[in-house]
Amino acid sequence: MSSQRSARQGFSFIGMVGGVMALLKLKGKYDECAYRQAADDDEEGRVALTSPSVDNVNGESRIALLDTEIPNSSRRTRKKKACCMCCGVDCGLLWKAIGIVLGLFTLYYGYKALRWSLTDAPTGLEDLPAFSTSLGCLNAPYTYNKTEVTTTIPIGTRHHDHAFDIRGWGVGTITILDGDADSKDVKYEMTIGSDKEDFLDNIQFVMPDINEDGIVTRSRYILETSNPPGVDTKYCMRFDVKMYIPPNLKKLHVASHANTHLKFAPGARAAKVEELFVTLFTTNENNIIVSSADIAAEKISLEVYRGWIVGDASVVSELDISTQRGDGVTNLKITPSAPSDPANPEKAFIRTTTGAGRSDLTVITKKEYKRQIESTHTSSRNADMYLTYRQAEFNGKVELVSKSYTVTGAKPFKAPVGSGDGENQDGPKWTHFVGNQDGTDAIYVNSRGWTGLYF
Repeated sequence: MSSQRSARQGFSFIGMVGGVMALLKLKGKYDECAYRQAADDDEEGRVALTSPSVDNVNGESRIALLDTEIPNSSRRTRKKKACCMCCGVDCGLLWKAIGIVLGLFTLYYGYKALRWSLTDAPTGLEDLPAFSTSLGCLNAPYTYNKTEVTTTIPIGTRHHDHAFDIRGWGVGTITILDGDADSKDVKYEMTIGSDKEDFLDNIQFVMPDINEDGIVTRSRYILETSNPPGVDTKYCMRFDVKMYIPPNLKKLHVASHANTHLKFAPGARAAKVEELFVTLFTTNENNIIVSSADIAAEKISLEVYRGWIVGDASVVSELDISTQRGDGVTNLKITPSAPSDPANPEKAFIRTTTGAGRSDLTVITKKEYKRQIESTHTSSRNADMYLTYRQAEFNGKVELVSKSYTVTGAKPFKAPVGSGDGENQDGPKWTHFVGNQDGTDAIYVNSRGWTGLYF
């Protein structure tokens, strides 16, 4: 591919040189013709005039010669012959053409360089869809049940867990909020609309499993939005869901098999949730998860098959971000939260797995406290990773395994340290360090593509 591109560029340059030479030759011939025409018009000579002389006593006529030559100090010079010919090519003309073409290339690429220097660096968010509005179907005239649907679902009796899923071909939004302080169940408020009333007849809900003793063995709530319409249909269906989570909920999994935009309401914390999972399964690039730094779940896992994971995220204990199953894009600012025990702050674990989409991750540590950081960044499908730790107060070692990379602010070890040394055969091979090489922070990077690591 690169050889074909080089060949095209070479042919373009040679073609331009040939074109300029042809123009120069044409100009030369034009100048030569103009010179010859001027030479014919400028014939020099004298005009002979005869008249009878009244003073000649012999009656003879004298011939008076009138000099009509106009003095001209700047006479036309003849066209110089080619100074050097090689294989029938005028070398002087060739070099003149090459100089002109090189001058044009210099001007063109100089303009591009100037334009590039004045253009803001890409952030990776240039194509981010607008939340909610980009989904369409905003003014569906028909509403399911002709009003908003409100439902409460009990959480699992034994594990205090709950799962929510949306299936079908509809599009819509999910907003997660904190429930009332005394609430025990998950509360849903939702509006389902369509521009074809018949589609609403196919809406179905799957409720939790409760045994005869009233024990909730499986706390779930599934919204079936309808079967896919015909290929040529222009109708749509939209859902907008608000989920209020109670303070006694320990494990929450929110999933969607429909095109979905999900966000956390301002001020929502989910502080009592131990495990929070959000997964958008569809392969539509319009999916969005907007994370929030206020969410204080102990373990957070966010995943899209295709689409976007953006916003801010806190690390209470563990944070997992995944786009490895497709070409989803990640752009997050990550901040370890305040430790529960300032005297013995626990380690903050950050794990990201990138597929074919770009990842931009910025880790920031607050000055009020310092927690040990252990990050693992993997790119399994050649995607670019931009990892910025400039404000992380990072102090420790880095294992960097990447097809290509750019590193700033870190010092390389003269030779990889770790695996193969003594009994530590399977340990990491440290390639760089930041601050103190015996520091406790650690970053592991494994990429098949390019990695930018900035301290």
